[in-house]
Amino acid sequence: MFNFLRFKDKGFFKLILLFIISSLCVLLISISCRIISSGSEEEGEQASEEQVEAVESELTEEEKKDIKIELWDCLEPKGRLALMESIESFTLENNYIEIDTEHFRSQEELEDKFEAASLAGAGPELILLNFDGVQRLAPENVIKEIEAETAEALDYSLLLDGLVEISEYNGRKYIIPFRSYDFLVFFYNKDIVEKVPERFEDLISYCKEVNNYVEGVYGFMLNSNEADWIIPFIGGYGDWIVEYNYSSLTLENEATEKTMEFLNYIYNEEEILPRNVEYSEINEAFKSGKVHMIIDSISLLGEYEEAGINYGIAQIPRVWEGSSNPTPLISGTGFMINANCYGSELEAVNEFLKFILSEEEQIGWTSGTDTFPVLKNIDRNDAIRSDSIVYNAFQQAKLCRGKPYEELIMVIRDAIRDNAKSVISGDILPADAALKIQEDALRLRSGSIAVDETEEEETAGEIEESGETE
Repeated sequence: MFNFLRFKDKGFFKLILLFIISSLCVLLISISCRIISSGSEEEGEQASEEQVEAVESELTEEEKKDIKIELWDCLEPKGRLALMESIESFTLENNYIEIDTEHFRSQEELEDKFEAASLAGAGPELILLNFDGVQRLAPENVIKEIEAETAEALDYSLLLDGLVEISEYNGRKYIIPFRSYDFLVFFYNKDIVEKVPERFEDLISYCKEVNNYVEGVYGFMLNSNEADWIIPFIGGYGDWIVEYNYSSLTLENEATEKTMEFLNYIYNEEEILPRNVEYSEINEAFKSGKVHMIIDSISLLGEYEEAGINYGIAQIPRVWEGSSNPTPLISGTGFMINANCYGSELEAVNEFLKFILSEEEQIGWTSGTDTFPVLKNIDRNDAIRSDSIVYNAFQQAKLCRGKPYEELIMVIRDAIRDNAKSVISGDILPADAALKIQEDALRLRSGSIAVDETEEEETAGEIEESGETE
C-alpha cells in the first residue's frame, strides 16, 4: 500500500487541493447560472403576461370608443333641449359611448319610419315617445319585450303605477316609463279659500255657504261636459273603466252607477252647480275669482300663473259618500328598445337608461320642462318637497290611472259624456245610465253606431217624450 505519510513532496497535495477548490467553484458558478437563468425566465414570462394584459386592456378601451347608439324622439322644444343636455352629461361620464339623435315632428312620422327600418333589420337602438306607441309597435315585433336582461336593474315597482299599467301589451311590458304629464289636479284660489276641502261633503258645504247665483260666484265648478273630468270618480268609488291586459271595457259596475248618482246629487238634488257650463267659461271664471275651486289639467299651471292668480294645488277631495280620492287619467313618455339591439349596443342602452332614470336627471327635467317624474319615491327628495306645487301635484299623480290608448279612450269618452249629460238633464236614472254607458261603448267600439248616431237617438227620444215634432 502506498504510504502518503511517507511521501515527502508537499507540492502534490497543493495540486490536489487546488483541483478540489476549482471544481467547487465551477459547480457553484453553474448552479448560480441556472438559478439566475430560471429567475430571468420567470421575470420574462411575467413581463410577457403583463404586456398581453396591457394590450387586452387597450383593446377593450379601443372597442368601447366604437360604441355608438342612436335615439329618435318627437319631443316638444323644452323636452328636446333637456334631452340634449342629458345626453351631453351622460357622454361626459361615459366617453366611450356616442349617442346620435334624430327629431321628428310627430309621433306618427317617427313610428312609420321606425317600423320600416326595424323590419329591415336597422333603425335606432332607442325611441322616446308616448305610451300609445306600445299598441302600434308591439304587435309588429319591432320592439323588445322589457325583461331583466333587456333593461338591467329596472324595477317597475319603483315607477308610477298609472304608467306601469299602460306599459304592457298582452301582459308583456314593452316601454320604460320616463316622464309623466297630462293629469287633472285640484286648483284653489289661496286668496279666498282658507282651508282646502278633503272630502266632497266639505266642498258641497262650502259651496252652499258662498254660492251667489245673482253675481255668478261659485265655490266650485265641474267640467261635466268632458268625460275626463267624470272618469276619476269611477276610480274613487273603487272600480275602473277598462281591464288593461286585454283592453276590455268594464264600465258596467257599481262605481259607474255611484258616479252617476253623484252627478245627479250635485246638479239636480242640491243644485249647487250650474248646468251646461263650457270648459272655457269655467277657466275664465277661476281666473277672475268668480269660482274659488276647480279641477283642471296640470298643464294649465303656466296659464294660471300668467293670469296672476295666487293658486294652490291639492289632491281632488275624497268622493261623496266614499273614502277614496278620485283617480284621474295620466299619460307620459317612455323609451322603447329596437328588436335589433344586441351586444355592446344594448349594454350602452342600459347604461343610458340607468342614467336618465336617476333622481338627479328626473329632478332636472322637472325644473326644465312641463313634465313630472316617474319615480314614486322622488317626493322624498328635498328639491321636490320644497316646491309645494310640484310636490302636491305629484301626490295626485301617484293616485292616477293610466290613460288607455287613443282609439279605446275615445269610445269610453263618448259613451260617458253622452250619458252623463242625460243624467244631469234628468232624462235617465243613474242605474240605467251605468248600464247604457257600457252598451254604448261596446257598440261604438264595434262600429255599429257612430257618436253622432248616439246623439241623434237620444234627441229623438227626447222629442218623442215631449210630444214635439218637426
